[in-house]
Amino acid sequence: MLESLKTLIEPRHRKNIDWVVVFCVVLIMCASVATVYSASAGHARELAQAHRVGLLQAGRQAVFDLLGLGILAYVATRDYVGVQRHTNLLYWGNIAFLLLVKVFGKEKKGAARWIDIGPLQFQPSELTKICVILTLAVFLVRVGPRIKEFPVFLKSLFHILPPMLLIKMQPDLGTALVIAAIWLGMVFLAGADWRHLAALGLAVVALGTVVWKTGKGLEGYQRTRVEVLFMSRQNMTKEQRDQAYQGDQALLAVGGGLVTGQGFRRGLQTGGGFVPDNWTDFAFAAFAEETGLIGCLSLLFVYMVLLGRGLVCIAESEDTLGRLIAGGVLTYIGFHVFVNIAMNCSIAPVVGVPLPLFSYGGTAAWTNCIAIGLLLSVRMRRRKLQF
Repeated sequence: MLESLKTLIEPRHRKNIDWVVVFCVVLIMCASVATVYSASAGHARELAQAHRVGLLQAGRQAVFDLLGLGILAYVATRDYVGVQRHTNLLYWGNIAFLLLVKVFGKEKKGAARWIDIGPLQFQPSELTKICVILTLAVFLVRVGPRIKEFPVFLKSLFHILPPMLLIKMQPDLGTALVIAAIWLGMVFLAGADWRHLAALGLAVVALGTVVWKTGKGLEGYQRTRVEVLFMSRQNMTKEQRDQAYQGDQALLAVGGGLVTGQGFRRGLQTGGGFVPDNWTDFAFAAFAEETGLIGCLSLLFVYMVLLGRGLVCIAESEDTLGRLIAGGVLTYIGFHVFVNIAMNCSIAPVVGVPLPLFSYGGTAAWTNCIAIGLLLSVRMRRRKLQF
């Protein structure tokens, strides 16, 4: 740790720190803590409890974020090239953790995704995203231009299938889709043949059609969540209305914010506790109701700046491994932002994808910080040393 801190203060690294990224991260975290306080307080049964409940949840999130910033700083000061020595440990260690979830996982809302570690809950599928980014990047560097060959292209797909299928079995379709998106972004950046990508896309459409028609491989509630997006509310069954409830309430909260918002702690949907999980997966809806269109556009702008700096990192990196890691991080964050906000606006099914650095949760916050730390590490070492 001390060695890493010494590296941080070396001029050749210090001058390359992307402070814009750091500022964006801190800004999102501050908005997150305020939203968690307001949203969780709205779920208190009595008005007298609201302040205490809100402070407790916001305090936890603040602690998660502060620890996350420490993790971010540590990862940023490490040379990402060293990951090549630990690829097998990362890959198979991740598989082992996912298998442990099947044995010791704690079930919550019909899914077993968490392992209890004392008072904390650890979600291994979150760290799987980082493991996939790192191990896939090393794999793609090793195969180099051969990624254009179809057998090698398929081998890269088989690289992510075991963790993706184990996550799908929890069941956690949202995280499984994130893994697939990361793979797609990274193999595209590595130079995969577009014809192979197109053929795979057609195969996915065909397989998806079979799954939809037969119902095999898809949980009943997952199918219903897709169906309700296109149905009239008057013609729904009770089960369908139950599955549509979260999205409908979130949409009411987003629309209720209008232009300037209803004000902090003044949101009707948020304050009344009508939006379930409105400090986790639906934190954006609570934020939108209280800050309105202006607040939403401001938050989106910060995310766009963060993603834009990621694109700059990819463009300026002279190292293939660094460029692929940055591409994986960018795909991971971008996919989360797009899907979560679409879900909150009821234009995408509810799949349990949190908003990066914003939704409540320790494992998610630390995973996001590791990802941003990797991005900063690549950015700091984007130039190859010349001798």
